Amino acid sequence: MREFTLLLLFVLCAYSQVIDFSVKFIYPKPERDLILKLNNFTTELEKQLENYDWKFPHKDFEKIETNININIEKLVSDKNFAGVITVSSGLVTETKTPIALKKDIYYSEQGMSFDIVYEEDPDISINNSTSVESIIMFYSNLVLGEVFDRLSYTDQKNFRLEGDHYFQKLYEFENLLLSAGDRNAWSKRLEIINNYRLNKNIEERKINAYLYNAVYLYNSGKKDRAVHFIEPIIESMTKSTGLTDIFFMNNFFALGEIFALSGDPEHLDFLVLKDPSHESYYSGKKPKEKTPR
Repeated sequence: MREFTLLLLFVLCAYSQVIDFSVKFIYPKPERDLILKLNNFTTELEKQLENYDWKFPHKDFEKIETNININIEKLVSDKNFAGVITVSSGLVTETKTPIALKKDIYYSEQGMSFDIVYEEDPDISINNSTSVESIIMFYSNLVLGEVFDRLSYTDQKNFRLEGDHYFQKLYEFENLLLSAGDRNAWSKRLEIINNYRLNKNIEERKINAYLYNAVYLYNSGKKDRAVHFIEPIIESMTKSTGLTDIFFMNNFFALGEIFALSGDPEHLDFLVLKDPSHESYYSGKKPKEKTPR
């Protein structure tokens, strides 16, 4: 791969560094007393999440929004429930930009079993593998890791992915699993942990960092610097085996805008090869051929 220089230096603006959590428990049965207690539990849980000392690797961002929805499908026994968790997260800004930022980080887990001690205040420091707080903290660290991967400074070839700070926290959850039953209940989460521990998704993480940095520069009017990210994105895409249709659905517009900066149709042909479902969009970004006189 030819050498490239990634020159991104974020402008240190007076951002407010807001981290906003929205938590919602959805219980379909008309049990007013339980629903009221869950709502009170939720309000306190959101406060604890937003006031938690997350120890950001840096503060060069405006706002991170994370939405956590838990659909309770049934009450198993006493305070034990079964249901589905969905988590979405991402960077947001109040300023309208040419390439919009999206809350494109998404996880869902079905068939989950969890305890909600809804008659007491939540405790996000609780060390219990079955508590809903532990599961929420797991996914909160997971999505913040992905957010800060995007916010990594990529000004050198072997740059540090800032999400590692949070992914290291994920490993600590294994200490809560004291039985085979615990490990079975956490099987999907353990798979996620192992993927990060073994660097199975390292190229996808790099792509997220390169693309966010390129978009930042593009939106800042520094397109001549954004173009430097095309080659490293191509290199990581070539190595990657984990890019999904959802990735391209979320990022095809940004990829097309960035790759069109080079004026090289082969760059856009590469995107067509990787993402044929958006061929017409990529092809439309190619430079127009001059008509001979």
